[in-house]
Amino acid sequence: MVKKESTRQAFTARLIAACESAGIIGHGRNKQVARALQQQGCKISTPGVWKWFNAQSVPDNGNLLALSRLLGVRVEWLQFGMEKSAVPLSLNALAGHKNVFRVDSLDIGQKTAAGIPARDEFVETIQAIEYGQDEARVLFNGRPAENIRLIAVNNDSMADTFAPRDQLFVDISVRVFDGDGIYIFTLDDQLYLKRLQLQHRKIAVISDNKRYETWYLSCDEVENLKVLAKVIMSQARHYQILG
Repeated sequence: MVKKESTRQAFTARLIAACESAGIIGHGRNKQVARALQQQGCKISTPGVWKWFNAQSVPDNGNLLALSRLLGVRVEWLQFGMEKSAVPLSLNALAGHKNVFRVDSLDIGQKTAAGIPARDEFVETIQAIEYGQDEARVLFNGRPAENIRLIAVNNDSMADTFAPRDQLFVDISVRVFDGDGIYIFTLDDQLYLKRLQLQHRKIAVISDNKRYETWYLSCDEVENLKVLAKVIMSQARHYQILG
């Protein structure tokens, strides 16, 4: 209970800071935010937004994504406090990049907002990659750019699938286990990159490197698993030095 309360308070502090940076201030900000989100198609009321500003609740995934777009911050920062918020783009910058599909790095940082050590499992080797819209549509199966992040894996636990320092493209809109796949998630204050597979009434936590043992989560333990993103693609890190 104490941990949940502190998580809500930390979210509220980030929300207020992001609103101030975006120029949404004063007693009417609840209505401003609620109205703007409703215009984006979100099902949220002014009293519901008031609860966000008063540490009584946090947004669900859909509202969280819309809120991050409204405030010009990265959704992983708004939800978890990972590293820092993004610098909002100017209108001129947006106009100049309208035909560019930009994938930014995932800010894991040294610790998440809950104090979870990021360890050395992930590294930022590339700040961003830009694609043409047509190529990106094929690569990412129509997913919007704001849902995609880039991070490099830094250990060998998944070595049969990708090698250390390979680039991973992840979908940060996936916040729950939605079927077999490779996920970045937290459990018992630890950060993991593992394959999750439903096996009857348990979830198998699999390292594709066979030197690591598979372990299992019961139904009760699955409730404590917090998904940060789902891996959708990887890119091998191969360089050919020619000069």
